[in-house]
Amino acid sequence: MIMLIKSRYSERIIFTLLSLLAISFVLSLFVMQLAAAIIFILWLTERIEEKKKAFDIITSFILIFGLVRLITIFLSEYPQSSYESLYKEALFYTSAVAIPFYLKSLEKKKVLELMFVFILGAAIISIIGSTRFFIGEVERAQSFTSSYTVFSGYLLTAFVSALFYPKKDKSFNQIFLWSIIYSILFLGILTSLGRANIAIAILFFIISLVLKQIPLKQFILLTIIIAIGFIIYSVRPSETIGQRVENITYLSDRDIIWQGAKEISLKHPLFGFGPRTFQQAFPFKEKFADKGIGGWHNDFLQIYFESGLFGLISFILLLYLVIKTSISQIRNKKTDTELKFLSASVLASVISLILSAMVAGFITSVVLSIVFVFLISFLSRIDFELHLTQIN
Repeated sequence: MIMLIKSRYSERIIFTLLSLLAISFVLSLFVMQLAAAIIFILWLTERIEEKKKAFDIITSFILIFGLVRLITIFLSEYPQSSYESLYKEALFYTSAVAIPFYLKSLEKKKVLELMFVFILGAAIISIIGSTRFFIGEVERAQSFTSSYTVFSGYLLTAFVSALFYPKKDKSFNQIFLWSIIYSILFLGILTSLGRANIAIAILFFIISLVLKQIPLKQFILLTIIIAIGFIIYSVRPSETIGQRVENITYLSDRDIIWQGAKEISLKHPLFGFGPRTFQQAFPFKEKFADKGIGGWHNDFLQIYFESGLFGLISFILLLYLVIKTSISQIRNKKTDTELKFLSASVLASVISLILSAMVAGFITSVVLSIVFVFLISFLSRIDFELHLTQIN
């Protein structure tokens, strides 16, 4: 029998709190922060020897990245702006130590259920956001507490996770259920009008077809559902969608962002200008058509200009380690079959986040950074079980 982490608290309490976190990412920022804070406070009271057992290399790389960010806050050219990161990014690091710890205390069945809760919660949020769009309450689908970019990025991770989530039951009822979930999640991504995320979602759908994650019966059913969706859409077409399609090559001022990046690329190469200093550091703000732009719309640019080469290298190493860990788990013959699929699910969703980060961002987002930690915590849990299996 595998000896998991022993928590002071019952599995029911831990699973409830993690489930609350899993469904609250864009449903309620307050509930998400509250759930994450309670999980961290409980972690503080856990036995030190259990914390040491749970600590792993992924967590250590997140903390190294955090240390670099902290250094660049105090070296910032504009300290008043950078000090905001001390509290706006704190939840990311506290979650990075607490969530993996508690996942390592859960049995495999509960771990799989938790991922399903995450996917199901995202489907409910997708219904809310797309409904608000179709009744004309918002121009682009979003929840009540998040922007359309966060909403879209969140649904993208859930959609891709759902495509690769382990499904043993091949009955028609299960095929129908997952078809509905896929359709609802994709509808939310589609109505958020994030062109890059729509393209990424389609790419991973095609990959899942090639890898036979979607059986023929399900593909036929999805085709029927999509056809019905287009018929419904034709009854009330959206002018906003039409405008986005007509202006598909419009770069949303990203060409100006790249011009500005080139202009200041060598000014502070080692430690950057400091976190959250885009408004002060960017040289061509007057050229923006959208005067509300407040960031680099690219995580790699953002980290470089905020925390320099040290920050960028630590960020890339973290992503590399996450991808390497998942691939190793998938290839390892000792990995449980369902956990292999779960690892593939996380790998695909993390890669989708990385692709999305080329035109948006997740690592400095209050919500999406916690989604990222939540997802990679599953890899920590799988690695922990593999390590215990090898010992036994």
